Amino acid sequence: MTQTHSLKKAAQLFVAAFSFSTISFAFAAPEITSFENTHEATLNNGLKVVVREDHRTPVVTAMVWYKVGSVDEPRGLGGVSHMLEHMMFKGTDTLGPNEHSTIIANLGGRDNAFTSTDYTGYFENLPAWELETALKLEADRMQNLELREADFAPERLVVAEERRQRTDSNPQAKLYETFSATMFNTSAYRNPIIGWMPEIHSWQLEDLQKWYEQFYAPNNATVVIVGDVDPTKTIEMVEHYFGNIPSSENITRPYNFEVAQEGEKRVNLAVPANLPVIFMGYKVPSVNEIEEGSMDAAALLLTSIILDGTNSSRLSKSMVRDQQIALQAGSFYSYGARYVTPFTFVGVPSEKNSLEDLEIAFKKEIKNLQTTPVTQAELDRIIGLYEASSIYAKDSVYSQAMLIGQAETTGEGWQNAEKRVELLKKVTPEMIQNVANKYFQDDLLTVATLHPTKQAANLLETSDAVLIDTATE
Repeated sequence: MTQTHSLKKAAQLFVAAFSFSTISFAFAAPEITSFENTHEATLNNGLKVVVREDHRTPVVTAMVWYKVGSVDEPRGLGGVSHMLEHMMFKGTDTLGPNEHSTIIANLGGRDNAFTSTDYTGYFENLPAWELETALKLEADRMQNLELREADFAPERLVVAEERRQRTDSNPQAKLYETFSATMFNTSAYRNPIIGWMPEIHSWQLEDLQKWYEQFYAPNNATVVIVGDVDPTKTIEMVEHYFGNIPSSENITRPYNFEVAQEGEKRVNLAVPANLPVIFMGYKVPSVNEIEEGSMDAAALLLTSIILDGTNSSRLSKSMVRDQQIALQAGSFYSYGARYVTPFTFVGVPSEKNSLEDLEIAFKKEIKNLQTTPVTQAELDRIIGLYEASSIYAKDSVYSQAMLIGQAETTGEGWQNAEKRVELLKKVTPEMIQNVANKYFQDDLLTVATLHPTKQAANLLETSDAVLIDTATE
């Protein structure tokens, strides 16, 4: 019997072993709070559940978000969150490696996972009537993961190769890693999500076991379900499968802080590459770092959209199309980050221009924001485009679940995320001018530049030019 056939057979047996329609939920259901089509509850073990009804198509997205990412990792264990994400697909005491994914695929769905600086998430997209299978599988690996040396050793090599391909062999990614490590002195945001290579080589299986036991617990997780579901029955199913999983009493996090910057920082990287690149960044507060009542994060978000939210935004219009000094010019800002976060400018110069030309052009755009208030007409147009994109995103149950999960896990809260457009409408041109002057100061700037070395042409002459992806989370 081939391995594929064996896995499919195991999946069929798993599904056949449970007649889900006959399960009785005999317990006191948690109190449910409802806001229009969205319903939430917190189980006795601390697990938060958010369910959104969307009956337009018979599909559902189920997600489990854990509030643990690279920002929580101590020195020497960098990347352990990402490694554990890989190992979460290696099976439990009842399922073998990759059987979780095989079961979901055989039901017509797909599953995957992601690790960020601030969180780790797992999801299944599948027919709505198969939701219970996804919940059973996720509850199983929340408490019954089998971490085996036979799986760990080869998977660590996979992660090491992933780092080599995505970072060590990617000049732009290597520059951004250097940029982050230069910008932050003390914050864990200076470290790569995947970890530094010496850390990858030093991981031990016991490290993952301790990380799993510490953070993979209901009181450190949020279950998000969006789709064609009945909210009361869905929360009852979550309670049935997750309600008896014990809470973790050992959820501690390093004190993450960043010391004040006292002067401009610069770093130059000379590596084989096709194109020169520049990153410029300032440390700014996220929505989770502002004082109560402050509009700074909302004004910074609007600033980022004004600069690089659409094809007609300022940077691409001025520097790429009008002046033609850049092949790419953009900016990005992580509004929902847990801690102080970068507001970053990135550019690739055109053939006849230099990195210095781009830095001057970026600073000119910043100066314009500082000295000339944005017109109300431009502000209204940008907010209208953002509102339209938010509405279109609701066509996807997956996109809705992502927004809810991110907001709940990082601290913004899904209700605040839903009201983000209304918040942006309160931002005035003066607020944008104020944050530009407050945060975009020369002595708070970090600049990282990539200078292709002479041998780059020989090494990469057959490669296609790859521009920087400036999409935010």
